[in-house]
Amino acid sequence: MKLTTWNIAWFDHSWGVLEGRYEPGKMRAQRRLPTLAKARRQADAVRDEIGRIAPDILFLCEAPAGEAAIASWVSAELPAYDVVRRDGGSYATKGDQWQWFLIRKELADRLQPALLDITVWRDFAARGSPSIRPDGTWSVSIPRLRTVGGVPDVPVAERSPHSFYRHPQTLLLTIAGVRVEIIGAHLKSKFTSFTPRMRRADESFDDYAKEPKIAAWLADAHAARVKLSSEAQNVRAYIDHRFSQTADPSILVLGDLNDGPGKELMEREYLLHDLISNLQGDVFFAQQFLNHALFDRPQHLRWTVRFRDVIDPERDPNILLDHILFTQALAGGGTSPLRVHTGAGLVEHLAHEETEAAFGKDVASDHRPVSVVLSLR
Repeated sequence: MKLTTWNIAWFDHSWGVLEGRYEPGKMRAQRRLPTLAKARRQADAVRDEIGRIAPDILFLCEAPAGEAAIASWVSAELPAYDVVRRDGGSYATKGDQWQWFLIRKELADRLQPALLDITVWRDFAARGSPSIRPDGTWSVSIPRLRTVGGVPDVPVAERSPHSFYRHPQTLLLTIAGVRVEIIGAHLKSKFTSFTPRMRRADESFDDYAKEPKIAAWLADAHAARVKLSSEAQNVRAYIDHRFSQTADPSILVLGDLNDGPGKELMEREYLLHDLISNLQGDVFFAQQFLNHALFDRPQHLRWTVRFRDVIDPERDPNILLDHILFTQALAGGGTSPLRVHTGAGLVEHLAHEETEAAFGKDVASDHRPVSVVLSLR
């Protein structure tokens, strides 16, 4: 069974133009909607790439917004798949970038897939962490300079509420009598209100950071990264609580986890941790540690997005933003009915570049899909 995650880059805007929901060329969500021709080209490229990958279960980020839009797209373009929907329940998702699971019809008939209710997630995450409230909110601490008692520039840690803009969606399957959970996530955007100038190759970061506009951007970027890390901690809290209920739960986590920009620099100098470690857990509690599906892939193949980082232009522009992780239950010797064998994970470079050869660079998406093959024991 092949499981794939793919961010299809604002596809709601293309499909909305093709459906007539949006007017081509107008501004929406601070970006210009595509022309009818560009929208059709992206839709054709996305369909082509999915056909080349041929997943059995597909998790999509930045997919059509709302049940009506995703249903019309899948019916028209991907008739071999069913959309897994939550009957009468909330998706707790804002904006135009929605997340959906698609599953091959014949597999859906056998596995009877369903989505976990959001209220259940919130309750379990709150039980897993004293910082999370049952209403799905929590507080984050953001460093700021404020005037206190007439004294300017006093460093304070401001606590502010946070919650998921796009709540994770969890696919539930029953395989050989065992519950398998696939958590799909598209975590908070790393971007801020403006993009700073590129740091010059001969410019030290200390000199660069003294520029007022850069200093303001770094403060905003730091706040965004704190919020992003806290979302990963919420996912971890849900998983930790599942271990308090079940000895060895079969759980996978996948999606666009958005750990950038200034990825390594932010982690070295501002946060002193990386986002994936927050999610993977603590090796001292080895059974609860998450494995990475690309762990045994060559380094030069472990990337899904290419961009030059404005604050760290010397770093490798090939960045791994899209991930698949899994509990020890799916590893060798685990208790899950499914197993991830050595070499089972890959970034779909071949399929993506074949589609680019036919339709153009980044037409389908600027993200490359990630897949893993799940085998029955």
